[in-house]
Amino acid sequence: MTQALTTAQREELKALLAVRRRDLQAQMQQNRENLAPPAADQDGIHQGNVGREVDQALTDIDAADLARIDHALEALEDGSYGQCGECGCDIPFERLKIEPQTQHCVACKSRWEQSTGHAKPHH
Repeated sequence: MTQALTTAQREELKALLAVRRRDLQAQMQQNRENLAPPAADQDGIHQGNVGREVDQALTDIDAADLARIDHALEALEDGSYGQCGECGCDIPFERLKIEPQTQHCVACKSRWEQSTGHAKPHH
């Protein structure tokens, strides 16, 4: 089992989460602006539907990431931050610096990816 996070490490991770949250909200706002109804061209055909679908998909992904960030910030407040949601072990500081909103240790994440046949790049 790894060592629990120090106060300084928790503060550093809280700041990282806050920056990611702010950046993600700005990105989501831009995507929402891009979702405005497209103008029809001279033949009455709406252009940009594919781009709108991409922006909607990105907004959905960003919303899920934002929920994970909010969960991590709540966990920082209640003292459960940095513990794997699957096995309960302490997640190493180095992993949390790379992915501060993660809820799983590398071993549990790897097991999940192998069992589902998916590699999830940002969780």
